[in-house]
Amino acid sequence: MDTERVKETGRGLGVRRVLLGWGLALVGLPALTVLLIVVNAEVALATMLYLSLTVLVAIVGGRWPGLVAAVAAALLLNYFVIPPVHTLDIASGSDLWALLVFAVTAVAVATVVDAAARRREQALRADQEAATLAMLNRRVLGGEYGVPRLLELAGETFGASAADLLTNEPVPTPNSASLPAGAGGWLVLRDVHLGEREQSIAAAFASHMGVLRERELLVQQSMAAQQLEAGNRTRTALLAAVSHDLRTPLAGLRSATETLQTHHQHLKPAERHELLDAMGTSIARLTTMVSDLLDMSRLQTGAVLPIAQEVPLGEVLGRALAGLEGAERVRSGVLPTASVDPGLLERVLANLVTNALRYSEAVEIEAMTRGPRVELRVVDHGTGVDPELRARIFEPLQQHGDVGTGVGLGLAVARGLTEAQGGTLNAFDTPGGGLTMVLDLPGEDS
Repeated sequence: MDTERVKETGRGLGVRRVLLGWGLALVGLPALTVLLIVVNAEVALATMLYLSLTVLVAIVGGRWPGLVAAVAAALLLNYFVIPPVHTLDIASGSDLWALLVFAVTAVAVATVVDAAARRREQALRADQEAATLAMLNRRVLGGEYGVPRLLELAGETFGASAADLLTNEPVPTPNSASLPAGAGGWLVLRDVHLGEREQSIAAAFASHMGVLRERELLVQQSMAAQQLEAGNRTRTALLAAVSHDLRTPLAGLRSATETLQTHHQHLKPAERHELLDAMGTSIARLTTMVSDLLDMSRLQTGAVLPIAQEVPLGEVLGRALAGLEGAERVRSGVLPTASVDPGLLERVLANLVTNALRYSEAVEIEAMTRGPRVELRVVDHGTGVDPELRARIFEPLQQHGDVGTGVGLGLAVARGLTEAQGGTLNAFDTPGGGLTMVLDLPGEDS
């Protein structure tokens, strides 16, 4: 029953064996009678041959073919062999006893064979049921099967045209079987009729489906709780970081503004210019922090919807470097075309280049085409990052060294925006020292 349905015949034997038994009785008995008439066989020999054939019919076809064969053989023996022939009369008492013994023996053999076949069939079905239940326990509890695969197996096992798991009680139909599957679920097998034994196995399928369904719901709830907890932790950390890191540029802006307002008449032009530069630097730092916070919020809420188009990477890099402090220290060669969202990639490159310029006097941008992909490298020659710390630099609120001026979101935002476009971002050593950020992006026509 593990892979194919066991059909019930009501006789303990398969349909083919029962039909073969009937055929053997209908053909064998007339043929044996003709043979006995031709050879003019004695009563004893004829009795043994008829009895042997009746036993054979009972062994092959079970009770009813055997019983019919026993009655028919007794009548044929009496009519064609036992004197007076061609009548159903019996001339002697010994012949009567022989006929009675023959009939009793044939009936007894047919009954015993049929009972043995039934017990064998019951044992076979019990083994199959045990194997099916063991398989269900092993694969379901072992995590091998999910609800879709178990539904498919249930349909195959019971010969159903379809197997469905419903959350509401189904309307009973003549050609379907419905079984409770725990937690308000129902297993529905369509276009099938289940016997008593099959009903018990189907109930086991339904019970295991209920367990799987409850397990999947618990996993979903657990994942949702973990995501909520992670989001809460991130938001709490962001709030703490923002409340700390925003104070410095805000304090600088306030101090410079108050100084200009209060002492503008007494300040020399160079002093006023210095204060304005300080205000511009603070504003730039605030702009970067707010942009990172907005991008991280969009990534966490799934609000980033990239619109890919084939654009020359040189153009995207040019826009990313425009107005960027230290852009004159960035060198790049000829860059290929990639299938990306130019606005998102511009933000990624701006973050990566800004981060690289903090640690290195010069930054190189390199690119090469690798089949349907484009590999873009942002290379610096700074202090580098220890291999065991590289994974952490892409986490929110992580800063390397003491030169960070933001809330530690730049690389986390860069990786998130890259992955949203179907790319990857990873860090590697620069030969001779430093860190190389490698962007793997969809290429032209990919």
